[in-house]
Amino acid sequence: MKILVCSDSHGDYFSLNDIVFKNYDCDYFFHLGDSGLPEYLLSNFSGVKGNCDFNDLPKIREIEIEGLKIHLEHGDSFHFMTNPTKYVESLDCDIFLFGHTHKKLSEKINNKYIFNPGSLTRPRDGDKGSYLIIEIKDKKVLSYKFVEVKE
Repeated sequence: MKILVCSDSHGDYFSLNDIVFKNYDCDYFFHLGDSGLPEYLLSNFSGVKGNCDFNDLPKIREIEIEGLKIHLEHGDSFHFMTNPTKYVESLDCDIFLFGHTHKKLSEKINNKYIFNPGSLTRPRDGDKGSYLIIEIKDKKVLSYKFVEVKE
């Protein structure tokens, strides 16, 4: 299974459509909040609500794919921001996905993968937006890569 993960697109509907078109072979598309768009424009994505969103998406979403439990949230909750390691360890998940910081991150803590795809349109760790592609199979993360958005 191939999963595309993005976050913090802040109203840029065209960038979202572009990455879906370029990655048509992905099985799942996740948006981690601050899309700045109404739900009907996010129809390709399973998503969560960010601190800048006014849609009715959930704040947290948990999905199981290929035997792996995946936790999605924006990353602006009090518990996550005050003690992220303890918070992630308290969750029953194999992969923890969050946005909010606009900075790419990949870590593995106690057999849990932690990813932030960075910001699709307003990066704070470079001058190019980014998203993440994760490949999983047989209860394992086979690979992951950050993809920079070319203007």
